[in-house]
Amino acid sequence: MMPGRTWNRVLLLALFVMFSLNTWLVRILVTVSDSDGSGDSDSKSLVKQRDTLLDTVHVLQAKCKGDFFNVDQQQVNSPTNEKAENTDVCLQQVHVDSKDAIILGHQRNTKGFLTIGIPTVKREKKLYIQETLNSLIEHSTSQDRKDVVIVVFAADFNNDYNNHIKDLVESNFKEYVNEGFIQVVKAPESFYPPLENLKQNFGDELERVIWRSKQVVDYAYLFSYSIDVAQYYIQLEDDVIATPNYVQSIREYIDLNQNEQWVCLEFSELGFIGKLFRSSMLQRLSQFVMFFFEEQPIDYLFKYFNLLHAQQKSFLRAPSIFQHIGTISSLRDKEQVAQDRFFETKRRAHGDSNNPPARVFSNMTPFSMYLPNLAYSNQPGYFWGKAPISAGDYLLIAFNQPVRLKRVLVDTGSDAHPQDILQAGVLEVSRKILPSSPTKGTPVCTDYEKLGKFTEKGQIDVDDLEKTLGYDVVCLRITMIRSQVQWLVVQEIAVWTAW
Repeated sequence: MMPGRTWNRVLLLALFVMFSLNTWLVRILVTVSDSDGSGDSDSKSLVKQRDTLLDTVHVLQAKCKGDFFNVDQQQVNSPTNEKAENTDVCLQQVHVDSKDAIILGHQRNTKGFLTIGIPTVKREKKLYIQETLNSLIEHSTSQDRKDVVIVVFAADFNNDYNNHIKDLVESNFKEYVNEGFIQVVKAPESFYPPLENLKQNFGDELERVIWRSKQVVDYAYLFSYSIDVAQYYIQLEDDVIATPNYVQSIREYIDLNQNEQWVCLEFSELGFIGKLFRSSMLQRLSQFVMFFFEEQPIDYLFKYFNLLHAQQKSFLRAPSIFQHIGTISSLRDKEQVAQDRFFETKRRAHGDSNNPPARVFSNMTPFSMYLPNLAYSNQPGYFWGKAPISAGDYLLIAFNQPVRLKRVLVDTGSDAHPQDILQAGVLEVSRKILPSSPTKGTPVCTDYEKLGKFTEKGQIDVDDLEKTLGYDVVCLRITMIRSQVQWLVVQEIAVWTAW
C-alpha cells in the first residue's frame, strides 16, 4: 500500500497523462469521423468527451497551481521548498469522525463482509427509503445480516428531514438497528465545500449543477465513513429494491472474478447503483471524487477512477441484482423512469413442478451470470447461451438421486428475446452414469433414450413418462441437433416426478 502523499502524487501525474492521452485519441477520432462523413451525433459525442477531458486537465493544472507537473522528486520531498508547498491543495485527505457521524445504531467490533451505503435526501412528493430497507431485509438471511452493514446517510441540509429519517428507521427497524445491521449517519455542514459559483459544465442549469455536485460530496462522505466497516463497499440509492439472495450473488461474483484485475464490480447497469469497491480503495476514491466534485457527475468520475487503476473493461453482472424503482427525483421538478434491463423478477411459470435436487451443466458459453442452473432453479432469471451454438452442444441435468419421471417441460426464448429459441434439438434421458465420471465436473451418462424433439417454437412437453419409460433416470439432457447463430434462452425446465 503506497503512503498517502505518494499516492496523491501518482494520482495526479497519472491523471494528467491519462487525460492528455485520451484527449489526443479523441481528437484523432473526431478528425477521422469528420473526414469519412459519419453521423453528426457520433461526432458531437466525441467532441463533448474531448472537451470534458480538456476541462479536467485544466482543473488539475489550476488546483495544483500549474507547478506540480514541473516539480521533480527532490523538490516534492523537500519540506521547505516553496513549489512543494503549492501542492498541498492536491494532497488533502478526506476525513470523517465515525463516532460523531452516527446518530442511530452502533459500530460492530469486527469488520464484516459488506457495507451497503445509501444516501437519502428529501423528495418533494415521495419517500422510498422504507421500501428499500424492507427489500434488503426481506431478501437477506439472518446469517447475511451478521456480516453486512447498511449505512443510511441522512444527507439533506434540512435537519427536520434528517431527524425524520432517524425516527423512521428507529421505529420501523429497531431490531436491525440493535443488531448492528443498520446505522444512520449524518455529516456536519462544514464537511461540504461552498456550493456557490459552480461551473456549469454540460450546459446544465445551476440548480442541477448544485444538486449533482452535492451528490458527489455525499458519496465522498459515505466512502470515508465506511473505510473500516467491512471488506467491501457497495453503493445503492434510497429508491432501489434487491433480488432474493443478493448477498450470496455478490459473494459468487467476487469469487468468479478473483483472478481478474478489477477495481469496481457492477451489479446494476444504471448510473452509480450497485457499484462495488474494495474498502481499501475507498480513501482514494473519496479523495478523487472530492477533487472533481463540481466538474462531472459521479457516473463519469467512477469510470475515470477505474481507468486510472488500469481496469480496462466493465465487470457487469447480469442478471442485475438491484432495480431502480423511484420516479420522483430528489432534484426538484424532475421525474424519471430508469429501469435496469437485466433485472429479472420472473420465476418458474410451472410452480407445481417439483424439480428434484440436481446439478446443471452446459458446454455452451453463458452470457455473464445467466448460468445453466437458472433454467432449473426457482431463482429469478434463466440460462442465456451465447452464439455460436453448435450441433452436439448440450444442457445436462444430473439428479442427485435416481428419479422416476412423470412429465418434463422445457420452454426456450422469452418475451424480451423471442428469437433466442432452441431451433433444433432433442430431449433425452439416461439411467446410468459411468463410474469414471469426475466427482466435480460434468458427469458422463450413457445409453440415452430420446423422449422427443423440440417444436418450431423451441418447446417440448412430454407426459405419462411413468408409464412409457418404466425406469428411474439419473440424467436429463437437451441436445442441439443443428448449429444456430442465434443466442439461446432456456427459460424454464420443469420436472414432475411420479413419487
